Amino acid sequence: MGLEEALAECNTFASGDKIPWTKIAERHGVVRSTLTRTWRGETRSREEQAIAQQKLTPQQEEELVTYIEELTARHIPPTREMIANFASAVAQEPVSESWVTRF
Repeated sequence: MGLEEALAECNTFASGDKIPWTKIAERHGVVRSTLTRTWRGETRSREEQAIAQQKLTPQQEEELVTYIEELTARHIPPTREMIANFASAVAQEPVSESWVTRF
């Protein structure tokens, strides 16, 4: 039992019917609010959420890596500020210090 089964049961109700969310959630061992938000399409998978939170696309990340490699090849050590400035320009929004650390 789980969320998928609970959603399938919710889908058996006609559009005008009142869905017994609490009973369905209890029967399938899921949290009621998770069931209702998921059924309404208000939640995203972890993968979708992670993609939406990314500052840079994979191509932009490759550009940043190339920039860092070019600086290194010219014996210019890339500073955190340089990386943040380049990433902010590419993303067209500021990146935080912690973003640079995680990158």
